[in-house]
Amino acid sequence: MDINTEPSQSEQIVWDDPTAREERAKLADNLQWPGSPSQHSEPFAPPPPPTVENGPQFRDSMTDSELVEMAACDVIDQHMGQKVATPPTKEHENDLLTPKAPSIAFPLAIPPVAPEPQEECEEEKQPPRFQLSSLSPQERIDYSHLIEELGGVVLDMQCFDPSCSHIIVGTPLRNEKYLAAMAVGRWILHRSYLEACRSVGRFIQEDDYEWGSSSILDALPSITSQQRRLALAAMRWRKTLQGRPEQGGAFSGWTVMLNIDQSRESGFRRLLQSGRAKVLPSPSPSLYKEATHLFADFSRLKPGDFRVDISEATSQGVTCLKPEYIADYLMQEPTPPVELYRLTEAPSGETPGTPSRKRKAAADNSRLKKTRLN
Repeated sequence: MDINTEPSQSEQIVWDDPTAREERAKLADNLQWPGSPSQHSEPFAPPPPPTVENGPQFRDSMTDSELVEMAACDVIDQHMGQKVATPPTKEHENDLLTPKAPSIAFPLAIPPVAPEPQEECEEEKQPPRFQLSSLSPQERIDYSHLIEELGGVVLDMQCFDPSCSHIIVGTPLRNEKYLAAMAVGRWILHRSYLEACRSVGRFIQEDDYEWGSSSILDALPSITSQQRRLALAAMRWRKTLQGRPEQGGAFSGWTVMLNIDQSRESGFRRLLQSGRAKVLPSPSPSLYKEATHLFADFSRLKPGDFRVDISEATSQGVTCLKPEYIADYLMQEPTPPVELYRLTEAPSGETPGTPSRKRKAAADNSRLKKTRLN
């Protein structure tokens, strides 16, 4: 043991420097949040440059606070050196200027589902389909060419075509084509409609050129009372039936039996079917229970033609009427009473199924025999 050595030199002396303790706490905060000064930290002042008086060569030792301060400087220099070595990218700069939006609660599907295309509510508009009636041959040729030039379709048929949408009429007549168009609610127009379309080069609104409109009737004061009734009826049925379903017609709900001569039966059948009536194939007694209406004209039936039994048909609930009721039902407002058109029994001496000429010949022979006997 060296007597010159003091016992205190062999023991470690630990200083509790309050200033150094605070510096260590600040250094811990800076290390936990690099680059962001703590709310308890004070602005850092770099140490003064070494001078001759305080340079390291003139000092044997450094205090604890100086050691802590140097360590802090080393950490800060190291951290700043990393920032200089790796400059921030453009994306990071944008992140610093504009914070990212928070994630939404319901993320979009990956890949995003494209919205379904909306279906077109309206179907493609079909070209108008025209029929011509009560026109001269030259007018038919001229107007047919005009309709086709404007994009329409001309239906060149003698009878009414159910696919027709417009009918151009020179004069209202009580014929099959006019009545059938009325029964299904088609546009029945004056020829001036096509002249107006020609002037503008396209099809225009029809209302002012409809037979029955005030603009047409006022311009034609010389038409007969029947033509006026036909014109007004056409507009009335068109307005009535346009608000009904596609299968609606003036005779909807009718189930008809016809007992008419063959020369006219086909025309009545087409007229009734145009107005959405159901026409039975033949006037058979087995079909009485299905029929709602029976139209018969015994005066024009040929010998050997079948004749319905009016009393039997009436007993089964069939309304038995003269054929004139069909046109008057369309023309007149209000609807005429059916009592004016109701059929009675066959003329005296006639029985169903017996030809009229044979009955007349039998009656003449009977009178001749009585005369000879007298």
